[in-house]
Amino acid sequence: MSLPVLKKESVKLRPVMESDVKLRLKYGINESFASMIGLSRNKIGQFTDEDAKEWYQRVKKHPCKWIIEYNNIFVGAVSLRPEVMDNKGRFAIEIYDENMYNKGIGSKALSLVLDYAFNHIKYHKVYLRALDYNERAKHVYEKFGFVKEGIDREGACIDGKYYSDVYMGILRRDYLKE
Repeated sequence: MSLPVLKKESVKLRPVMESDVKLRLKYGINESFASMIGLSRNKIGQFTDEDAKEWYQRVKKHPCKWIIEYNNIFVGAVSLRPEVMDNKGRFAIEIYDENMYNKGIGSKALSLVLDYAFNHIKYHKVYLRALDYNERAKHVYEKFGFVKEGIDREGACIDGKYYSDVYMGILRRDYLKE
């Protein structure tokens, strides 16, 4: 199945292209991005040509992952990993450029993915996990109707320190207000 291009105002979600390798390399890994997704601090600034090529291969093989463009500029990626047997998908988002935070890009991308998940694929549920200290992300998810479903207590080890993951989910009926 080929992914559709999804668009809302200044945000467009599109399939990955080989030319995205250079764009992903340009952003590398900054401290804000590493902190939000739980990467080790020793990964900051260490992103090579080979890393970018491996990133491209992973994204290309992913069953449901888009590139995020903001005003026609590559800024990140968003995914909805299918769990077909349970009729649900797992959402994840990566915005690589910290100058793009607080512009509503993540909210618009989430809105597009939820619409696709519930109105086109007809999923029963979309869920995600966020590190417990990522208050900005949790606030956005709650704004969209996600509810906290559980905690993986100290389930993430980052630089030798343990953090908890918060699992959040939204059901189709809640999203559609059925």
